[in-house]
Amino acid sequence: MNDNQYLGRSCSFSGLLLGALLLLLTACGGGGAAVRATPVAPAPPPDPSPPTGLLVPFASSADMVDSVQASFERQLQTFRVASADSPASTAPEASTAFTTTYTQETSVDEHDVIKYDGDRMFVAPSRGMGCCFIAVDTEPAVDLLPADSAIPEPGQSDPQDRAIRILTTTPETASVRETGRIALSGSDTVEGLYLEGERLAAITSSAWWGGYGQRFADVQAWSGQHYGMTLYDINASDTPVVRHLQVEGTFVTSRRTSAGIYLISRHTPAINELNYYPTTDADQLANERLLGSLEIASLLPKVQLDGEEITAFSVAQCYGIDPRHPLAPEIQGFPTITSMLLVDPQSGEIKDSLCYAEATDGVYLSGEALYLVQGVYEADSSSGFGTQTTLVHKFNLATGFSYSGSGEVEGSLYLGNNRDFRISEQSGLLHLVTTQFTDDAADRWHHQLFILAKNQSLPELEIIGQLPNSLRPDAIGKPNEDLYGVRFLGDRAYLVTFERTDPLYVLDLANPRDPKVAGELEVTGFSNFLHPVSRDLLLGLGQSAERRVKLELFDVSDLTNPVSRGSLEPGPTLMYTYSSAEYDRHGFTYLHREAGHDRFAIPVQGVQLVDEEYSNVARLYLFEVREQTEPSLASLAEQGYLEATGPSADHYSTDSSRSILDGDAVYFVHDTQVYSALWSDPYNQTGPH
Repeated sequence: MNDNQYLGRSCSFSGLLLGALLLLLTACGGGGAAVRATPVAPAPPPDPSPPTGLLVPFASSADMVDSVQASFERQLQTFRVASADSPASTAPEASTAFTTTYTQETSVDEHDVIKYDGDRMFVAPSRGMGCCFIAVDTEPAVDLLPADSAIPEPGQSDPQDRAIRILTTTPETASVRETGRIALSGSDTVEGLYLEGERLAAITSSAWWGGYGQRFADVQAWSGQHYGMTLYDINASDTPVVRHLQVEGTFVTSRRTSAGIYLISRHTPAINELNYYPTTDADQLANERLLGSLEIASLLPKVQLDGEEITAFSVAQCYGIDPRHPLAPEIQGFPTITSMLLVDPQSGEIKDSLCYAEATDGVYLSGEALYLVQGVYEADSSSGFGTQTTLVHKFNLATGFSYSGSGEVEGSLYLGNNRDFRISEQSGLLHLVTTQFTDDAADRWHHQLFILAKNQSLPELEIIGQLPNSLRPDAIGKPNEDLYGVRFLGDRAYLVTFERTDPLYVLDLANPRDPKVAGELEVTGFSNFLHPVSRDLLLGLGQSAERRVKLELFDVSDLTNPVSRGSLEPGPTLMYTYSSAEYDRHGFTYLHREAGHDRFAIPVQGVQLVDEEYSNVARLYLFEVREQTEPSLASLAEQGYLEATGPSADHYSTDSSRSILDGDAVYFVHDTQVYSALWSDPYNQTGPH
């Protein structure tokens, strides 16, 4: 992601298309416009007293229709203004014995292309695993092949086969063999899997426009798409499909808690013959007639369960902004709806739903709450440089998506991939680290920490602590240092900034009303990803000053004096090395061991020169954290690596490498192929399987 991307609310929509729109991991998009229009908001309550919540449910279907209609009108007028200036640019662009998926929160699972239960491994042919980027509206057909079906010989299967591979493992010998496939027809891609008992859930989508950039601010791009979730009984070969769900909209992200699977999507209502780029009065008049005939049935996302249309969303569970609230944006109205469904992972039944008919730039789920993040950009006509703020809306998951309140902080959440560690709920308090662009060439970045708490009597999120502040005015980071790795862990936070060196900041959050920088350490390079080995040890993964993959072990047992216990740069004979785990936490694998050294694995890719020929190399490097119970003695040690074999020298490998550690067995999944070895003998690998 580009660090120059930013979130938007009140700037011109054409400006959003030219600037890069940045969002969370889980991001949900938004935008604004320079052409002011009076928003149509939900009807006010009969009580004339001022409202106390920023968000309110729509009072009726007519109110929601009016609101979306006004949003369309404002956006289309913006497009017309932009197209008059540049008509050529108006065309739209088409802790167990084994490891599991690495997640941001320990109590919240995340979909991934690999799932493992200690016996069977499920490998999906996702976009990131050598698949496709196609948008065709077809209903997926499914066929579960039993173990005795005709299966390609090991090493002969095509990485782009349209099937979810099922492989059975024997960890004692690190062996693995394919024992089945779930065949997929149609063109929808598999975004990821969930595994729970005898149920395997596959999330599919017809298109995915990514989490940032111009496409995210394009209203039309989110129309005419669908995503789905197919639930399989992996222990049955005769009737494998338990339930198939298909939803109108574009998939953004998902999470699974004890309550079920949360599916988050984005949807622009499809209006036949609507001209998104009107250039004449006749175009505008035709659009007005179409928008004037809108009905609620055409706005809420359509949902099918096993091919039959059902009503999953209701106006009562759709929220908009109350324009009278002090936090209300000056300009509102973005006709793309963020939708959430809660699905039972065993039966596939829809348990709850929620939608938000406004600009949204991100989603974060803790075990207890859902947070919608909404970026705000307000341009300054005198200086030409605007300010950014972020609205956060909280919904309580324990009480069925009930609205808890909203808050506002300065700056924006420059997130996505591993950067979504910038937001985290700890002991009921919401922690955020934002960044504000400045017009000061001597210091372009202003980083801030905020701690928010729910107001006891009002639906509001209040700032109870922040850094810097009047009593602790020191900036986070040196001048012109960008923010890279962030990790909140209980009453501590770790931040890594970088321009020329890597300052690791240790923040003491024990008193949330008086957070402080407790200690600081400068080393070369920087860390994009931070993993807590223990309360006293922190592992950093990033780049060296020479832009090579680098691991650093930090001793943070003394908050006021963090020290390095050593660093490693894997692949010294490779050039241009990087690890996808730097920006995709699912590529990082860590096995905590009560007895013995902890183990972890990271994928490393680079270029190798052999006999005057360059070739791409993909490896899985193995490491140990030794003496992890004694921080002053702790160290890193390299154990060796497994290497993906077979691709030609000009083959461009996928970034979506994964690994599983099960006892002494190591499984390396690359391009849907599996390589295996024992931890004690990694160079004696087998595969591809």
